[in-house]
Order: sequence, then structure tokens, then C-alpha cells
Amino acid sequence: MDSNNNMDNNIENEIEETAQTEKKGLFSKKPKEKKTPVREVFDWVEIIALSLAFVLLTFSYIARQARVDGSSMRETFHHGESIVISNLFYTPKQGDVIVFQVPNSPLTTEPIIKRVIAVGGQTVYIDFDNWKVYVYDDASLTVDQVLATVHPLDEPYIEAMRGTMDSHTVMNGKNSYGGYTYPLTIEKDKLFCMGDNRNGSTDSRWTILGPVDERYVLGKVLFRIYPLTFNF
Repeated sequence: MDSNNNMDNNIENEIEETAQTEKKGLFSKKPKEKKTPVREVFDWVEIIALSLAFVLLTFSYIARQARVDGSSMRETFHHGESIVISNLFYTPKQGDVIVFQVPNSPLTTEPIIKRVIAVGGQTVYIDFDNWKVYVYDDASLTVDQVLATVHPLDEPYIEAMRGTMDSHTVMNGKNSYGGYTYPLTIEKDKLFCMGDNRNGSTDSRWTILGPVDERYVLGKVLFRIYPLTFNF
């Protein structure tokens, strides 16, 4: 009987020792493998390649860099400044600064930067004498009703430009060749865009460009690289 008990105890001890050994092996620190110079170089090349691939994918499908050309958005943006734009899951809305390109345009073949003033279905009325822009949804309103009931857009971004001009200077586009008659209702999937430099911008006020087809939008401006700016 005692021999049986001793045998059982021996078996239990062996099982416990085996479990402890396995546990130590599982959680014990493995000696760090020493890398050869070739392996070190390979690891760095792999990291750099993955980083470049990430940057390329980001700027191909998520965001891209562009450069401001001209002075039509002064004082918000200046010629030569670098900006980052994105069209990922983007739906244009009023107030956005966008970059677009119009194929076969007689104006330019380069990307254009402007601000969205109205989207498809909205109506635009411009008071050129007082530099006020009205955007509303009810196209049946008369001009008198618009002036009495609709608030003009709050556009602080044009004030710096206005300050450099004579107080009697009207906003370009009034009674000018190639302009539109207002109120103007914007077609579906079109955008009425203007530059912040209102008297130095050829934009949707002119028939040479007109309202922009949403299909031509390259993206919304996310930020200016230098000086770093996010709000426009």
C-alpha cells in the first residue's frame, strides 16, 4: 500500500516539475538574436520602402499637394503657396475652398482655386455696389424680397482686399461683357465659385467659366503647408 502511495506521489511530482519547466520556457526571455550588418541594412531598406509606399498611397488616393497659381484668392492665399487637397468621400458645400480643373477650357488648362459660394439648386443674387452676396433656396423670390428677408453671406475673407480699393469701386461683374443676369439659379451638380480677390478673379460670374461641374473638382483644400493654416 505504501509503495503505491509513493508511486502516486512520484508521478504527481514529475507532472508538477514538467509543468513548471514548460511554464518557465514559455515566459522566459529568449536570447536576443544578433543581427548581421546585411540584415540591419535589409531591415532599414524595408522600413523606408514601406514608408514611401504609405506616402505614395496617401497622396494618390487620400490627399495630394498643389500649388496656388495667381492672385485670385488674395488675401486668403498667395501665388506660389503650397496646399494639400483631398477628394476622399467629399461633397462640396458652401464656403469650401476647392481646386478644380475644367477640360478644354478657353480660360486655362491649369487647376483653379476658388471658393464655393452656392451649390446646385440654390439661387445667387449679387449686390455689386455694396459687395454683398445673397444665397437662398426659394428661386421665386423677387429682388426686393431677397433684400428684405435674406441675410447676405458673411465674408470676412474679402475685407482685406476691399481695403486696398477705392470706396466707390464696385464688385466686378456688374453690367460687364460675358457676365450673367441675377438672380441666377444654379443647376444640379454645379457649383457657383468666386475668388476672394473679387476684382482680380475670373470665376463663375463670367460665362467663360460659369458654374463648375462637380465632376471637375479635384478636392477641397485641407490646409496650407506654409504658413501652416487650416481655417480659410
